[in-house]
Amino acid sequence: MTKRYITLLLSPRTPIALLTRLLILAGGAIIIYLFISASPKSFVSRSEPYIPPPNRDFPVDKPVVNPFKSPILAPGAAKSSCPFPRLELYDKEIMKFYIKHNRVTCAVEENWVSLHRGVFTITEAAATKHKNIRCDLFPVLKESDFKVVEGEPLKDFKNGTRITHDFFRVACTADDGAKYHNWHAGIRHDEDILKRKASVKVKGLDVDVIMIGLDSTSRLAWQRHLPLTRDYFVNVLNGIEMEGYNILGDGTPAAIMPILIGKREEELHEARRGYPGAKSVDDFPWIWKEFKQAGYVTAWGEDDAHLGTFQYRLLGFNDQPTDHYYRYFSLAIEPHYGDFQQYCMGSRPRHAVIQDYMRELFFLYPKKRKWSFTFQSELSHQDNNKLSQMDDDFYEHLKRLHVEKHLDNAILIMLADHGARFSKVRATAQGKQEERMPYFGIRFPEWFHKKYPQIVQNVRNNTKRLTTPFDVHETLHEIINFTGTEKANISNRGVSLFKAIPEERNCDWAQVDPHWCSCMEWSEVNADDPVLKPVVETIITTFNNYTEPYRSECAVLKVKNIKSANVLKINEAVLKFKDTSDGGRGRFGKMDDTTQHSKLLYQVNLITDPGDGLFETTVTHHLKENKMELNKKDISRTNKYGNASHCVEMKDSFLRPYCYCKDLL
Repeated sequence: MTKRYITLLLSPRTPIALLTRLLILAGGAIIIYLFISASPKSFVSRSEPYIPPPNRDFPVDKPVVNPFKSPILAPGAAKSSCPFPRLELYDKEIMKFYIKHNRVTCAVEENWVSLHRGVFTITEAAATKHKNIRCDLFPVLKESDFKVVEGEPLKDFKNGTRITHDFFRVACTADDGAKYHNWHAGIRHDEDILKRKASVKVKGLDVDVIMIGLDSTSRLAWQRHLPLTRDYFVNVLNGIEMEGYNILGDGTPAAIMPILIGKREEELHEARRGYPGAKSVDDFPWIWKEFKQAGYVTAWGEDDAHLGTFQYRLLGFNDQPTDHYYRYFSLAIEPHYGDFQQYCMGSRPRHAVIQDYMRELFFLYPKKRKWSFTFQSELSHQDNNKLSQMDDDFYEHLKRLHVEKHLDNAILIMLADHGARFSKVRATAQGKQEERMPYFGIRFPEWFHKKYPQIVQNVRNNTKRLTTPFDVHETLHEIINFTGTEKANISNRGVSLFKAIPEERNCDWAQVDPHWCSCMEWSEVNADDPVLKPVVETIITTFNNYTEPYRSECAVLKVKNIKSANVLKINEAVLKFKDTSDGGRGRFGKMDDTTQHSKLLYQVNLITDPGDGLFETTVTHHLKENKMELNKKDISRTNKYGNASHCVEMKDSFLRPYCYCKDLL
């Protein structure tokens, strides 16, 4: 009887249904309770708490119950202790800056040679057009992680011969007088790697791992600028996207190092250029070392040598880190970009060249397990809009991987380090949120769904949970040493995506600093609020203290303009969440439902003078001590600083965002 009555209530054509909806809108808590108790599927999914906004940009502090779709929280996020915000794909403020670029167009004549399958080949088209072709190959050899040299030339290298190195400069002449000059990348045949066995016993998932990363691309920017690629990944490959993937810090190393090492940069030995005791990064516990011990062939590559994740600020590697390492090729070709059409190497776009290189692994090592990670910056680091230039090629790369069956036994991971940091998009309210929520997607082989259904289900359930680069690291561990699909321990800062991530997880448990947490509650601070004065003084004093040792070269900064200020509180769910039964705790200590705010966080966007530096900072106000605190990790420079810090950039790279050289005044 009860179920029939509820059915009448829910029928869209009955008068009683209209009355019911009116009661709900009027706050009919009793009826909502009956609905939930009697028919969990009928109404619970639409009952989502939300934070109503006083204006378009900033929500207020106290959550209220809204039985309809929340305009602030992402669908499903309200059930989590980390209610990440609802972001619009075509937000009006962001779309003002959206530009769709055409596909990169390269030389019409096809490249004369290829290194496909580890063999030097003169293409049939070139041989037909130019007749007899003779080529000299100049191997690209490592001198250091920052310099390459050319080896002895291999004169008149014969068509169909195995290559001896991965990278070459190629110079050819033909009987008709035509000449060809280009650089080429391929995978050499390496008998030692082919014969290498696992050095440790592992109980892994026995799959290849293909990781593809893009610089400065939020989850929504990926959808806007790479529609072909994303559609193929989601709708053809059945890929899964993580909607609550949150960054851990500022810049690429803060995103990639936790994935590859499982630690933050500050938790590792000093490796920054110019700092006392700094050493190379060779000794870091890289995940590729574990894959190599498990018998995998390993490959790591970035398309921009200048912006190398472990070389731009850090000392890089003394020894080649992976079996195949694209950096040497990037170093060789960067000085010669002007020899070709923009973004091209002859007839191939540069972004396709690195993708082709990684795909070659599957032809040279068909029977060995492979781990590869390509990270591409060239078309996205400065401006997201340029991403659209690679959409067709990226889509075709995924399609080739699929059609050539390279994905049949591979887990495919596609990700970004963070959203846009320097563009006009970043200056918008949504752009600030998007910076903190980069793209992350994962795809399993078809057979994997049947053999490991709980893994796939857990990953799908985790799409609405807070996840971080630490979790990706633990997931990579699970591929080598699978430990099961039970519910994860919430006290662990890194949790495998293959396990069920607790709904109670929040930024505190995941060790995401408040400055970067996308599930914070914030409200605007009035310009006349007296607390702003000591906050701003703390910011500008901190900046000038950083540059004080170089005062003869760096100008004293002043505040030119305060663009915005907001007070941030730890999410109420963090304050009310009780400790787990196993006694785990977060960085703020044990919490219960009586915990009160002991600190306030002020997020201030301001412009400094000279130089018009745009900064976003999070200052902590310790209420008990009435003390202001600003840590380095809570400062973001959100516009380009170019050559402004040229006078100190080689002495102390840390000062680049803060130093405006006096010789520019």
